[in-house]
Amino acid sequence: MSWSSNNHHPPAPTWGRGTCGAGFSGFGARAAIVAAVAVTFLGTVAPVAAPLAAQTHRVNTSWRATDPVGELEVVDGAIHLALDQAISVALARNLGLRIERFRRGQALFDVLGNYGIYDLQASANSFLNSETSPSASVLEGAAVRKSEVQGTNLRVDQLVRTGGTASLNWTNQRLKTNSSFSQINPSFTVGFDALFSQPLMRDLGELATERRLRVARLNSQISLESLELAITGTIQNVEIAFWGLVETLAQLRVAQQSLELAEQLHQMNTIQVEVGTKAPLELIQSEVGIAIRQEEIIRAGAAVQDAADRLRQLLNVEDERLWTLDIVPTTDPKTARVAIDLEQALRDAIEKRPEVANQQLAIQSREIDALFLRNQLKPRLDLDVRYGFNGLGGDVLVLAPGASPFDPNAESTKVPGGYTDALRQVVEAKFEGWQVGLNFAMPLQNRAAKAAAVIADLALEENRAGLDDLALAVRTEVRQTARAVETAAQQIDSAGKSRELAEKNLDAEQKRYENGLSTSFQVLQIQDDLSQARSREVSAITGYRRALTSYYKAIGRLLEESGVEIQDDTETDNLRP
Repeated sequence: MSWSSNNHHPPAPTWGRGTCGAGFSGFGARAAIVAAVAVTFLGTVAPVAAPLAAQTHRVNTSWRATDPVGELEVVDGAIHLALDQAISVALARNLGLRIERFRRGQALFDVLGNYGIYDLQASANSFLNSETSPSASVLEGAAVRKSEVQGTNLRVDQLVRTGGTASLNWTNQRLKTNSSFSQINPSFTVGFDALFSQPLMRDLGELATERRLRVARLNSQISLESLELAITGTIQNVEIAFWGLVETLAQLRVAQQSLELAEQLHQMNTIQVEVGTKAPLELIQSEVGIAIRQEEIIRAGAAVQDAADRLRQLLNVEDERLWTLDIVPTTDPKTARVAIDLEQALRDAIEKRPEVANQQLAIQSREIDALFLRNQLKPRLDLDVRYGFNGLGGDVLVLAPGASPFDPNAESTKVPGGYTDALRQVVEAKFEGWQVGLNFAMPLQNRAAKAAAVIADLALEENRAGLDDLALAVRTEVRQTARAVETAAQQIDSAGKSRELAEKNLDAEQKRYENGLSTSFQVLQIQDDLSQARSREVSAITGYRRALTSYYKAIGRLLEESGVEIQDDTETDNLRP
């Protein structure tokens, strides 16, 4: 977070009822200026201007995204902050959003990982085996049978969407023995087989094959909706904190104005007591009024600092120097009234709220689980098919005509051969082989599968009931927030009228006081009435903006109204673990 001074910032408009009186000493002139700027936006004129179009904030969902962070502008020792800038800084620096981005990345990689079920699976094994064993029969061709076997086998497997597995198997073996009956020694055996195994009942079909992949895709969408929900919550918190700061600053200015009125009354009392037209008791009453108002200013000043700290926390302000500077809000809280179509608002909420979308995605995930576990209730019946070619090669021992194979000294001729002979036979497909088979298995009780299926059905119904409950809560929230907006609008009108009447009442009472028909106590009471009326108007104006924020959040339009666009890259091919 960087900060800089900019003397070219437009000067804040200033207006009010005089300057801070001598009794205001706890917070200094800087706080008074900040409060004056805030109350400028909360003037006595009715809100007539429509809000300016919100700045566009583009939020990338990638955990590697580095969103640009605007500088916090420091002018005359105070941070001048607009609402749009506060939202931009919070979206870029908020730690909660950073956490959600990491979760989004994990969900995307989970999808990528589950595509691995369709990865080619290659395997190989190589071995060397040597055996020596006594012969039990003369037909074994030697008194002590000796053999040495070497082999190297390669296999490639590929899962298909129906749940079957296609395989290619390449086998190679060399056998050397001392048996006199071995006509080819050493012998080379080569085999090439194409195999296919397909479930016909349990685990049949795309859903059974891609169950985890489909659930991962739904979880990826859930993570995106959760990120949108976190962004919405961040914007809502920032706006509420921003308008809370505006309100506390304006309330501080109202307290200052109340002190100024009390000090003006005290000055008048001092003059009239000196000339003998008022009793000294009047001075005591006005001094009490000043003391009470000074206490109110102290409380209002502490509320300002608390509100500023809440906003700094949401903005994740890291520079310690910025925690010591006052924040001057520069966005006018006065805005045009919003016409509410309740029926349309209810439809928008169900269609756009990320919580509703998340619950609907969770139901789809439970439906997948329920269908898969119902499939697991079926017995297992698999079809296995094999088709391949075989070859045999090596040195061939050919006995002379009439020679006996039992005679170890029989005359013979060796015809040279080798591995290439066996390989050529496979390539030329001279010797083929095939096999078709069915494998059947069924648990006689199958309690585990039955229980899992029932649990999945119950979880599905639970989520459906949860969606109904959520929809009811959303509808209730929309109705309440819509009512709050309308109520806040009425409160602005009522508070404005009350403040105007209180001002007139104070003017009339001051004239009565000047003519000796009233007392300081009565004037102070009516001043209090005016301060309370001003305070209510301040609360009504900022309350309307907070009510609008809650309403837009309730109907799922807060991102749109705040000018926030979510940029999501769902192409898992672009991911690199």
